[in-house]
Amino acid sequence: MKKHQLFHALLHSADLLERRLTERLAPLGVRPRQARVLVAIDVIGPTSQTVLAQEFDITKGSMSTMIDRLLALGLVQREKSETDRRGDVVTLSPAGGRMVSDIHRAWQDIDSMIEAMLGSEKQHLLAELSSELKTALGGKIPGEARAEGSFGSD
Repeated sequence: MKKHQLFHALLHSADLLERRLTERLAPLGVRPRQARVLVAIDVIGPTSQTVLAQEFDITKGSMSTMIDRLLALGLVQREKSETDRRGDVVTLSPAGGRMVSDIHRAWQDIDSMIEAMLGSEKQHLLAELSSELKTALGGKIPGEARAEGSFGSD
């Protein structure tokens, strides 16, 4: 195996998959990272931009920009927190809730594409190894721990 061949294959595959997902989401009017934030809000429930920034391991400013864009699209709502008047609570709008179902269908389409290309056995192996690598690298799915009940309340 040539030097860096595995890394290049992983990086290139991730890039190609993101392009396919971007194309699949385009008719919905959202990009892959926006889709991930919408799904995280759906999983977490009403939450602050600070919590979302922590879940995605990005700055509060970056998350604020993302939420502003989702607000402009009518997919989220932002209101003052009843418990902390300095903070905001972000929730899905009705359109955002419907969008989450569309996003899950888009993700399923990508899963089906991978299965068609690799076959079911290799697809499952790829999913297992990818999940293991993500965890070893310290990655997590935003909202996953909350959905499993391992986080306390905010």
